[in-house]
Amino acid sequence: MKEYKLKINDNSYTVVIKDVTDDAVLAEVNGKQHVVHIDTIANLTTITEPQSSAPISAVPSPAALTQTAPPKPAESGAIITPIPGQIISITVSLGEQVRIGQKLLVLEAMKLENSITATMDGTVGEILVAEGDVVNQGQPLIFLT
Repeated sequence: MKEYKLKINDNSYTVVIKDVTDDAVLAEVNGKQHVVHIDTIANLTTITEPQSSAPISAVPSPAALTQTAPPKPAESGAIITPIPGQIISITVSLGEQVRIGQKLLVLEAMKLENSITATMDGTVGEILVAEGDVVNQGQPLIFLT
């Protein structure tokens, strides 16, 4: 578990990385849990000391970031399928209160049953799939509010 203190556009954030898999990171940002799905990983270098006191001009503006950044499903309450498969069972109903880690549905992939769990505390606001549906990786399954 690693903790980072970050400042972005004069806003302070405490980020705790709780778990990392090949395709996702479980992170806590200012006390709220998020699942961050990884599409690709580029070769990155960590800057440990500033090389000069000159401002960094290559940093894109916030407007540019919002135009190219992918949506953040964990922040929106979307539960996203990590792998393609078939919905075997749905264990929650609309309006039900759920806790982080609670099983929401079972997804069969490569002959294995995978429990898809809540990434945050909330209320089941929308169920986008039904038992028997075939889903693709990255597809929203359930929205929590």
